[in-house]
Amino acid sequence: MAAIIYTVIKEFFVEIHGHPVKARILSPINDDKNFSFQVNSYFKNSSEQEANVPASTFTSYANAERHLLGYLEAFQNTMDLGGDVAPGVNF
Repeated sequence: MAAIIYTVIKEFFVEIHGHPVKARILSPINDDKNFSFQVNSYFKNSSEQEANVPASTFTSYANAERHLLGYLEAFQNTMDLGGDVAPGVNF
C-alpha cells in the first residue's frame, strides 16, 4: 500500500474542562477535493462505552471546518453533561 502524505491546513487548540484538545484539518498533497479532520483526544458519553471518533472525509474545506467545530462543540457539551475523555487515544 502506497503511503499518503497529508498537508495540515489549519490547527485549532482549545481546552475543554481542563483537557487540552488539538484538532487539525488535513488534505492529501495534490488533492484539493479531499479533506478530513483529526483530534488528539476523543470523548465518551456517560451512557455509551465507545469513544466518539470522527471518521469522515469531506469534499470542501468549509465542510470539514464546520464539522470540526461541531465536533468540538459536541465534545464540550458531553463534558458539561458528565461525559469523559476516552483513555489512551492520540493522533
